[in-house]
Amino acid sequence: MLALLGGMAGSTVAAARDKAAEEAQTLQRFAEVMLAKGRNEQCKVLDEARTRQLDDDVTAILKKLEKRVSPQKLLGVALNATVATGAPESAANCDEAARQSVEAGSEQARTWADELRGRRSRGNSTQGK
Repeated sequence: MLALLGGMAGSTVAAARDKAAEEAQTLQRFAEVMLAKGRNEQCKVLDEARTRQLDDDVTAILKKLEKRVSPQKLLGVALNATVATGAPESAANCDEAARQSVEAGSEQARTWADELRGRRSRGNSTQGK
């Protein structure tokens, strides 16, 4: 009986550890998207339509994450991204690396928002083939 209880406790600890690791990975992904959003606002990398799409994707991501991650943790990530990209445009390093970072973050947001909305990501669809 004690072995059974010990096994159950061990699996509970493992499940909690897995959940914490998944949350950390989610917060890291969210940070990357928020940094891209902030850098785009700073450096104006994306055109108006793509900026709107990024904003829509971030909103969709936030709506889903609010159900999984505490608001304090999401706010902390958003604030850190804001601070990291808080320099005025004239002081920002809006170089090729920044452009690539925004492009990658925008694509990541698009893919993630599609996943969260229950759609297949672009390029992986088999419809019409």
